[in-house]
Amino acid sequence: MFQQMINGSIAVLTRPSASTFEEHEQNNLGWALIYSLIAGLINAVLSWIGSLLFPPRIPGLESDMAAGQPSDIFFLIPTALIGTVVFLLIYWGIVYLLGRAFGGTGAFGELAYGFALFSAPLTVIGSLVGIIPFVGVVLSFAVSIYGLYMTYLAIQSGMNLPANKALYVVLILLAIGVAIVLCFVLFFAALIAALLGASGGFSP
Repeated sequence: MFQQMINGSIAVLTRPSASTFEEHEQNNLGWALIYSLIAGLINAVLSWIGSLLFPPRIPGLESDMAAGQPSDIFFLIPTALIGTVVFLLIYWGIVYLLGRAFGGTGAFGELAYGFALFSAPLTVIGSLVGIIPFVGVVLSFAVSIYGLYMTYLAIQSGMNLPANKALYVVLILLAIGVAIVLCFVLFFAALIAALLGASGGFSP
């Protein structure tokens, strides 16, 4: 089954179309999660390696403290695995509900399987190129754009939606994503402002 999913990933990534997704479609939520968990495990290892190769510079801390330590991997792996399952089930659930709202008739397992075929390898590729300084940011952005296009195709196949309605789902997902990012930005901006205000209040 794992080899079958790899073959499906190669097919949809190299011949992107809704019909290609249809050719490799299966109603199998379990393997969609397993495939994604393997990718999450690889991403955790890559993140740890990246922290060793390019340790973050934290003012006030010694460089060896800022660098990734061997014990970090034992924290990253379970966090990545749990986070992957929770995030994907919520994300796939939102996509599924939006697809149903627009008249989609696909099964949840079919949608999840189609998403796993492209998202698992793309997240690994994104982590690999992300390790590269400077250039990695541009390459990661390109991978994200391609992933967005694959999302559009996978929704058509997994939810049996026409292209225009699948586009509506993608646009709503983007709007939700932008709203979440803005909330985080505003929250941290308010937090920083509060901290600066508090430190200013104690200055002579």
